Amino acid sequence: GVVVSFIFMWPFALVSLGTIPFMGFGAEMEMKMYMGEDHGDHSKDEEDGPGAIAIESLLNIRTVASLSLESNRLDDYEKALTNGNEDIVKSSFKKGSLVAIGQFIQMWGCALMFWWGGWLLSKYPSTFTYRDFLISMFSLLFSLSGLGMAAQGATNRDKAKEAADRIFDLIERESAIDPLSKEGYKEE
Repeated sequence: GVVVSFIFMWPFALVSLGTIPFMGFGAEMEMKMYMGEDHGDHSKDEEDGPGAIAIESLLNIRTVASLSLESNRLDDYEKALTNGNEDIVKSSFKKGSLVAIGQFIQMWGCALMFWWGGWLLSKYPSTFTYRDFLISMFSLLFSLSGLGMAAQGATNRDKAKEAADRIFDLIERESAIDPLSKEGYKEE
C-alpha cells in the first residue's frame, strides 16, 4: 500500500507518512481513556468501591435478602460513594483532555493530508489527477490500518517469555499428590 501510494502521488505519500506518528500518538492518547491502562495492580479502593459493592450485592442477592443485609449493603454503598475519588474533577479533566488532544491531533492530521493533496492537485494538474490522489491516500491509509490491526496482536517479547516460563514451571513442577502411586489408602 505504501509503495502504491508513492507511485501514484509521491509528495502526498511523503507528507502523509510524516503525519502518521503524530496521528498514532493521538489515537494512543484517546485509547488510554477509552480502554484504560491495565497494569494489573488493582488497589483495595477499587475492590471496595461503589461499583464493586453494587455488583457483589446483585450477584449475591439471595444471600443478602435471606440474611436481611439490605440496609448493611446500602450503608456500605453510601460510605463508598462518600469515600470515592476526591480528585474526581481533576481526573475527569485529565481524561477529557486526553480524548480532546487525541482527536485534535487526528483531525488536524487528516486536514493536513486533504489540504496537501488539494494543493498538489491545484499546482500540478498535469502531473497528478484526483484519481491519483484518492488511490494514494486510500492505499496508504488502508495499508497502515492493516498494519495497526496486525500490531494489536503483537506482544511484548519479554512479557511473552515470562508468561511462557510460568506455564512451563507449572507443567514441570512435581505435584504433592502422585495419582500413579501404588501407596496410600485403597478401598476394597
